[in-house]
Amino acid sequence: MKKRVKTNIALFLIITVIIFLSGCGASIEAGSYTGTATGYHGDIQATTEVDQDGKIINISIAENTETEGIGTIAIEKIPEYIIEAQSLDVDVVSGATVTSNAIIDAVADSLEKAGTDLSNYGYTAEEVKSEEASAKINKDTMPEKKQTTDTITITDVKNREVTINLPISSYAISTMDVIDYIIPLKGEDAFNMLVGSGQDGGGGIQKYEELYAPIIGDYAEHLGQISDHNSPFDLEMILSMDPDVIIVNSAMAAHRYALEVEDLLSEAGIEIVLIDVPGEKMDKSVQQTMKLLGQIFQEEEKATEVSDFVDKQYELIASKNLAQRKDKPTVYYEKSGYSEIYGSTATSDSGWGFPIAIAGGDNIADEILLDTASSSGSSNTLDPEYVIKADPDYIFLSGINDGWLDSLRETSPYGFDIINRTGWINLKAVNNGNLYEFAHATNRSIYAFYPCLEMAKILYPDEFSDIDPEEILNEFFDKFMLLDSDITTWLINLEDIK
Repeated sequence: MKKRVKTNIALFLIITVIIFLSGCGASIEAGSYTGTATGYHGDIQATTEVDQDGKIINISIAENTETEGIGTIAIEKIPEYIIEAQSLDVDVVSGATVTSNAIIDAVADSLEKAGTDLSNYGYTAEEVKSEEASAKINKDTMPEKKQTTDTITITDVKNREVTINLPISSYAISTMDVIDYIIPLKGEDAFNMLVGSGQDGGGGIQKYEELYAPIIGDYAEHLGQISDHNSPFDLEMILSMDPDVIIVNSAMAAHRYALEVEDLLSEAGIEIVLIDVPGEKMDKSVQQTMKLLGQIFQEEEKATEVSDFVDKQYELIASKNLAQRKDKPTVYYEKSGYSEIYGSTATSDSGWGFPIAIAGGDNIADEILLDTASSSGSSNTLDPEYVIKADPDYIFLSGINDGWLDSLRETSPYGFDIINRTGWINLKAVNNGNLYEFAHATNRSIYAFYPCLEMAKILYPDEFSDIDPEEILNEFFDKFMLLDSDITTWLINLEDIK
């Protein structure tokens, strides 16, 4: 019996070696082969020269109409990368993603015509990513360029002087949620004038399209995706869509990529304006943003109306003198936490720490992190034992359940797996049902006053007994937005899911 097993194993190994050697010895006919793929401004044709072993000797790209100085850099560099690596799995040229991928695809097409197995070159056909914009661009639907009659020089949040021709005909934004600041100023024209947006981690381009296309029409036909989430800007797309101005939230990673290409964009007459939400002072950043946008879109009166409404809400909280309280309830904040995954926290100097401070909470992260160099960062964590020892009165969370724009789809049942952590079931906040989750993106939105009001009422129910934050939020939507406030699950409480 043992002898038969050994014989079978030996036979298997011999067959395996034969197959392997036959694969290695496979050859193709040496020569030049031409392939084609769709580039940014038409087809790109690549001629690839290979030897009998399949080694790539040369790649030449035929005459094309790709963007000078951007796409043409990819045409120069990508063939070099492929030949050097003898692989199609190479990095694309920053700012020329479409052209880079088209060259790779054209070379792949040529190698396939040579009769070689593309997997030998690390090539897999690129699938359409779910985060990519869903509609094809139809240039016939682009907003008509108006004749400029004036200029304005504004100072953005980074104290950069930016001169813009007026009136603007079109604009682009770093992520789709920035449009919420423009809707109160331009209404439906906020979408009609929009020609570009970067993507965010939640697929904002698609979510906004689902929400607003039924009432605006198919504005996505003139909306180019100018970057992936936290990625460099696609210069080809920006130049193709030709916005008059790009509005970039400097609180997000996108602003670094925007400034990298600012000189090139400025040469093309496309200016960058930086806003900052939630900013260094959350109770002022929306108003500051509205003032800038009011100037850009020549809607200063409407911008003032929005600012006054927001000011009123923060003044209401400030009137309670919560900062001077000696009996502040303790609060712990965490993002994207689960039973076995400890998410990041925030001090009073950053992110969700801002509304906690405005609402008069005593943030337990401050004692450990506030005076450190990373205080304003977004990746700080607290020792689990410290949280248990601090035994906070309230726990505020974000980024766990579906929240931001979740009205679009069926959501899974809400839950807080985080309470299954060792020791958490005995925390005061958990025992008393004082665990809440806010829709994560709210703190950098035009609606940021809402979590501040809601937190203040949660922490000080007697002082805010006559205040209804949801009613105030609904009033804001009625006055300034195109949809109702039911687009989002704004707040979930532990008691709501029991």
